[in-house]
Amino acid sequence: MTIIFVVIAILVLAGAAMVITGRFAPSVGIENTGDYTLESAGFDVTLRGYRMDEVDQRIAELEGKITELKASTQR
Repeated sequence: MTIIFVVIAILVLAGAAMVITGRFAPSVGIENTGDYTLESAGFDVTLRGYRMDEVDQRIAELEGKITELKASTQR
C-alpha cells in the first residue's frame, strides 16, 4: 500500500515539475497557432512592455475605423 502512495506522490511531483517548467501546460481553450508574434503587433518592446504612445496611437486609429464603420452601416 505504501508503494502505491509513493508512486502517486512521484507522479504528482513530476506533473507539477512539468507544469512549472512549461513542458506541459493544460489547455485553457485558446489555441496558439503561432501566427501572432511581437513583431506582428507593430509595437516597440521596452523593458516594461510596449511603448504607451504607440499603443495609444493604435487605439485612436482603431476607434476611428470603428466610428467610420458604424457610420457606413447606418446609411
